[in-house]
Amino acid sequence: MAFHLSASYIPVNSPSVWVVDDDEDDRLFIRSAFEDLKTPVSVLMLTDGDQVLPSLTVAETIPQLILMDINMTRQNGFETLTQLRSTPTYAELPVVMLTTSSDKSDRQRSLALGANQCLTKPASYNELVTMVTSLSERWALA
Repeated sequence: MAFHLSASYIPVNSPSVWVVDDDEDDRLFIRSAFEDLKTPVSVLMLTDGDQVLPSLTVAETIPQLILMDINMTRQNGFETLTQLRSTPTYAELPVVMLTTSSDKSDRQRSLALGANQCLTKPASYNELVTMVTSLSERWALA
């Protein structure tokens, strides 16, 4: 496992993913997994859902994918997803919800609110790399 504490060199025009999660360890592990891909992906990390829309409005480029935790302290993923889907500029932005819960209602609610996918957070780094590789292929990030 290669764990990156500092930013690696990633070309400016590389695909970007935004990770929205209030758990610092989860954010760092996800970023590290994306940076370990054959073609590294730029990752912007946000600590809560209330940062997403303000960050999008000032972003130079829109991310190709947002990975968002459902359970966050200030503004949860459901609320943030609802805001994204009700904002025409970002209504079609791919969003994958992440959860530690195995509750089917979280998945159903995520999809009903317009998430493209809802995944359970992997239990190991190897599973995380597999998930990130799959997401990268599905969303043509690499």
